[in-house]
Amino acid sequence: METSRLVKTGFVSIIGLPNAGKSSFLNAIIKDNLAITSKKPQTTRKNLKGIYNDNDSQIIFVDTPGVHKVKNKLDDYMEKSISKSMDNIDLITVIVDVMTIDNDNIDKINDLLIKSSAKKVLIINKCDLLEYNENDIIDKVKIKFDKRVLFEKIFFVSSLKKKNINKVIEFIKNELPEGHRYYDEEYMTDEPTKQIVADIIRQQCLYKLNKEIPHGIVIVVNKMKKSKTKCMNIDADIICEKASHKSIIIGKSGTMIKNIGTGARIAIEKFIDCKVNLKLNVIIKENWRDENTLLINYGFDTKLI
Repeated sequence: METSRLVKTGFVSIIGLPNAGKSSFLNAIIKDNLAITSKKPQTTRKNLKGIYNDNDSQIIFVDTPGVHKVKNKLDDYMEKSISKSMDNIDLITVIVDVMTIDNDNIDKINDLLIKSSAKKVLIINKCDLLEYNENDIIDKVKIKFDKRVLFEKIFFVSSLKKKNINKVIEFIKNELPEGHRYYDEEYMTDEPTKQIVADIIRQQCLYKLNKEIPHGIVIVVNKMKKSKTKCMNIDADIICEKASHKSIIIGKSGTMIKNIGTGARIAIEKFIDCKVNLKLNVIIKENWRDENTLLINYGFDTKLI
């Protein structure tokens, strides 16, 4: 790697409402499934860096939890994570779902944007899902944002179809200063492998469990160790809040936990590029989302944001 050569580089925060497609946008940018996605709200709980590299730039995108009403201490952690993502940032991308632009919760995003002096770009996402007139959509969206919030550019994109993603990247590159790369070019994230593995397991829970159960789940990876046969042995806990939830997660004759484990194992093997032996345990910790000690133990320490 040429460490001395200057490139366009900087930090870009990704903010928006739950299910606006922030994580899908990040995955489309870096061309890999780094950030977990699902149709359920609050899929993203922590800030996650995704690193885009090409010959003349390195852009560090920071994916954030969806902006939503705070109901417990975990929500408070997520809200602080969003605010922190906007400190010392070069540019903010605001993701709006074209299907739900009438959502009144944009007011909370306004409050965050008004406080930040960083340049802002509006990304209107999921544009593959309906026919639309760009000017009509822009007029509707602008009404939702405070007049003090000024966007440098508005893009219509489809993260799923990769539509206009390259145009967004080129615009951001032009807005960033020159500097040295912060990370080696082969880096896709600075997130620990254990955390990515935990996210992969939780993604399977989000896919396979219905209703509100996934909101009360957190994954703790206790062990990751390679055997002499080069198989990665992983021991992880699925923490839930109620005995009734534990029964659903395990399923009749263990069918649900087996399905979760199978899906997670396949995805983890692809991520770490070796065979995986995955053991999942289901543990009850009532009200863990409101217990400071448990939140810290599970990696949600506001002092470390």
